Amino acid sequence: MPNQTAAIESQFWRQLKKNFINWSLLRQILSFVLFLGLWSIIVVLVNYFHQIPTPKAVLMALFDLPVSVVFINILKSLARVLAGFFLGILIGFPMGVAIGYSRVAKNLIFPAFEMIRPIPPIAWIPLSVLFFVHNESQIVFLTFYGAFFPIVYNTMGGISEADIRLPRVAMSFGLNKRQMLWKVILPAAMPQIFTGMKLAMGITWILVVAAEMMSNNGGMGYYIWYNHTVMDYPHVVLGMGIIGLCGAICSIGISWVGNYFTRWQRIF
Repeated sequence: MPNQTAAIESQFWRQLKKNFINWSLLRQILSFVLFLGLWSIIVVLVNYFHQIPTPKAVLMALFDLPVSVVFINILKSLARVLAGFFLGILIGFPMGVAIGYSRVAKNLIFPAFEMIRPIPPIAWIPLSVLFFVHNESQIVFLTFYGAFFPIVYNTMGGISEADIRLPRVAMSFGLNKRQMLWKVILPAAMPQIFTGMKLAMGITWILVVAAEMMSNNGGMGYYIWYNHTVMDYPHVVLGMGIIGLCGAICSIGISWVGNYFTRWQRIF
């Protein structure tokens, strides 16, 4: 009887842990705690890091945050990021499909594409002043440039590296080249395409912050640079955290859309 009672209690606790304790979530929370602890230790122990604000100072700055100003700056940065990102998809996705699927298109486009790709986006700033009259257009151009190449490369790679057995099976079912592309090859390439979109989103946030620091036209990059000039470093770090949070939300959104287009993966 005692053994049976102990077994029932043990089963009860196992079921309780399974239903109410999310170990994955606890580990994720622990990673943040470790990061904050390491941050505090480094600021205290390393002599030349004393001017870096502690997590406590950043938390206190959160209560002094000018919410309306920050919200407007977030909207400005987000609009620029999304404009460049969607322009990158609009132009980069068809180009990646053409290069990956057509040998003729690859021979015509890829050499020039490969020559332009290594040029850093910041190097285009002087020419962007000539291309575009308005400051806003220059920033969007830089974000587009950052998104364009990862999208093209990953689309091209996903299509060209698709399993060779897939088109052979499609041909055996009588699909023509157009049907094969849309119904077989593109779905198979979607995981890599959405990986490229995540990379593109990260790069667009990097570039929009750099451009806003130089343009003096609002946005989170300008917010960080302004607080740097007045030596308000807790708000600098807070602005960096807001940018990281916005970038993470954008990546999660891309993952959600990607899960819809790659739902075939959950079948097998």
